[in-house]
Amino acid sequence: MIWPRYSRFSEDDLTVANGLIEAYKNHLGQKKSVLKDFADELEDGGFEYRFVRGLAFLLDRRSTFKCEDNAEPLTLRRKIFETTGKLGMPTTQEQRKSVIENVASELKITPKEVDDFLYADLDSELLLEKFDPPSALDLLKQYNLSLTQTLLFDSTELRFTTSENWQRIFRTIKRLGLIYEIDRDCGLSVKVDGPVNLFKLTRRYGTAIAKLLPIILSNTQWTVEAKILWKYTNEICNFKLESWKHNYLFRSSLTPDAQYDSSVEQTFAANFESLKTGWTMKREPEPVSAGKQIIIPDFSFEKDGVKVYMEIVAFWTPEYLQRKVEKLGKVDAKMLVAVDENLACRKVTDLEKQPHLQVIFYKDRISLAPVLHFLDEAVKGTHTTQVETLRNLPIIFTEPVVNYGEFAERVGSSIEAVKTALTEKVPSDYAILPNALVRKDKLEQIRRKLQQHIEQSGRLPLSFAVEIVEAEGLEDATSVLETIGFKITWHGINAEKAEVAKASAKSQ
Repeated sequence: MIWPRYSRFSEDDLTVANGLIEAYKNHLGQKKSVLKDFADELEDGGFEYRFVRGLAFLLDRRSTFKCEDNAEPLTLRRKIFETTGKLGMPTTQEQRKSVIENVASELKITPKEVDDFLYADLDSELLLEKFDPPSALDLLKQYNLSLTQTLLFDSTELRFTTSENWQRIFRTIKRLGLIYEIDRDCGLSVKVDGPVNLFKLTRRYGTAIAKLLPIILSNTQWTVEAKILWKYTNEICNFKLESWKHNYLFRSSLTPDAQYDSSVEQTFAANFESLKTGWTMKREPEPVSAGKQIIIPDFSFEKDGVKVYMEIVAFWTPEYLQRKVEKLGKVDAKMLVAVDENLACRKVTDLEKQPHLQVIFYKDRISLAPVLHFLDEAVKGTHTTQVETLRNLPIIFTEPVVNYGEFAERVGSSIEAVKTALTEKVPSDYAILPNALVRKDKLEQIRRKLQQHIEQSGRLPLSFAVEIVEAEGLEDATSVLETIGFKITWHGINAEKAEVAKASAKSQ
């Protein structure tokens, strides 16, 4: 296992970062060598030199350096060489002074200016013209990212998963010329061959992988794994990052704004989100199989274990349209296809014959009504299938509380389907509650505790009753109290003053 020395944002790290940032702010117009001297002071003060130089390098990227305005070092050096050719190579200080004075006289500048500007284009002599200061924390997070990118220069392969922005990721992969494979055995992951596996352009290829990394890390959830060739021992070392554990090391300004291919997509997304339908919409979800190829839908929608996709087909070129139609015809997932009605040609209308596709047409903007209808039908169809599957499962109740939500998550079904199936044939020793099936002896145990408290104290505050119910693993205390024969008496709207009492036989 290999692990970079990431900054953990300690007080020392923040001190170095802040010190360097302030130095760049305060030294506008001064030579780059002055900034290096400040960095050297930090190193002499006991701070890790690689860390200090790494931060300084990142700050250089945010800076603009220029040569002295009046300096023409190339002209000066050419004149020096020409004059030396006439007067001979200077071997003493007097001879050197004579060469410089001759050049100064010819160019009508002072000898000091010749001396000062002769090498003004060297890196250390450049002047700091502009500086875009980051916060100290952002600088440290950028340092962590750069460490990871540098590590990937020596990778034999990179594997990653992510939760979103697949279209942008694959566009970047293709633009950078990276070689990749898609693995669907355990979810969806992408394997990118590392630069060490290639025979040519190793450095350039490693740089391309490094450019891909920030796009992966900008998403909400991700994993990154790599095999690194450790050059000192020639061993292959494993490297792994996971968003739930390491996101804080990198996350800052990495998050990209949502990028839409058209105003149609952007308007549709905004209108759909404003309805609060309960569906979770995701832009550019994971790729979907289309024969031997993949297609990255524009949107996915998830609710209660149901997942469907949506692709928007707008006008591009005849070749693009043909490829799009061919891919959609091979998709094996349930998908809604919204087509610009200007494309109502035979190629597109043939998609309506595909049983897994639902085609709708739009003009200027996509109507939400057919989309919501499609989603509702998807839920109904999936709900029916899930209920039938659950009916055929050999379910044996052993737990005192069977929570519908937990059971649904366990079997991969919607809560509604679980509730429908489990409440059809309830064992005689269980009672049906809105959120769970509860064994009757558990309810009797709760009833006795409540009754005992009433007998001892003469009253039972609602807040105390709720504590007793929730301590037994039940959530909906009001429904439990009603089921076991108790009623709530309210004294105003303050729940703290409400009391619980045994319901009379008439009220029950």
